Amino acid sequence: MRKPAIQKNLQVSYTAQLPIPGKVMVHLGQVIEKDSLIAEANLPARFQVFDVLNQFRIDPGELEGCMKRLAGEEVQKGDVIARKPGLLSRIFRAPEAGKVVSVHDGRVTLAMGEKKVQSSSPIPGVVAEIVPGLGAQIVAHGEGIQAAWGNGKIASGVLVEAQDLQKTEKQDLAEKIVVLVEPLSRELMDYLAEAKVAGAVCAALDPLRQAEFSAWQVPLLCLAGFGEAVFDAVSKAVLDGFQGKIVCLVGVGRPVSGSQKPCLFVPRTESHPAELFSDEPDTLLGCQVRFLGMPYFGSLGEIIEIPDEEERLGSGVLSQVVVVKRADDSIIRVPLGNLEILSG
Repeated sequence: MRKPAIQKNLQVSYTAQLPIPGKVMVHLGQVIEKDSLIAEANLPARFQVFDVLNQFRIDPGELEGCMKRLAGEEVQKGDVIARKPGLLSRIFRAPEAGKVVSVHDGRVTLAMGEKKVQSSSPIPGVVAEIVPGLGAQIVAHGEGIQAAWGNGKIASGVLVEAQDLQKTEKQDLAEKIVVLVEPLSRELMDYLAEAKVAGAVCAALDPLRQAEFSAWQVPLLCLAGFGEAVFDAVSKAVLDGFQGKIVCLVGVGRPVSGSQKPCLFVPRTESHPAELFSDEPDTLLGCQVRFLGMPYFGSLGEIIEIPDEEERLGSGVLSQVVVVKRADDSIIRVPLGNLEILSG
């Protein structure tokens, strides 16, 4: 059974992890807040390579006698790393505390200083799984709505709607997630970026500009997909209910059946691990749906009949077909794959 796009108990998961092995700072079942530290690793702040052969003007056979520190050894500021003996002695000292990371082809590489690489959770939730040495999977839940597309970024903030953004003061939009009721033009994108909005939600986007939307630095969520559409009444009612609340915009996900989709949700402040798994409708009969394909893209309907047998489409493919009553009372048969289940 397909899950509806609008859920009272939407489950959202996100894996926060380091690009390199480090130390995981949370434990299984821990309740965390937004921006909680999940894992961290220490890296050298900088490296220095010293060419012993060329700087000392020695032959490769003399290198071993000059080296005073080996790969893997810790050094302090001023420690002698290499020394050329003789009348005109030359010395290479560690410019600061660090470690000899390699001695190769006559070159010594020092790692010095320290910087931290950290991974934090962009959403509040519960630690559901530990990724050893790298991070953890965070599971959150709350009332939410799934989207057709997101640009891969995550944000949180108070949800607001501005009817005429160009006449809205930029300081009133800062750190807010904005519901866009007008097409997302290039000029509007620049305006929102200058206003430092936390994110944006729209009904549909121009398919010819997908690469531009993907590269936009502002987290973006598109409910219906690419084409010409406005917010349907059901989705609009949900967004209106979210107005003034802190929401999480998760633009990460794969918009295919059976996997997590990009979404917008109001996270719950209390923890109910037993409720992390969303309820699914027992039947699709009576479910409100949104059309994904032309010529009804973005319009609403209700499933009024579900035939027992699959039907062969004009393309020759067998598909589950349902009977849908549209808002204008017209009744059509449509493949289930061409519908988005909005609510039960």
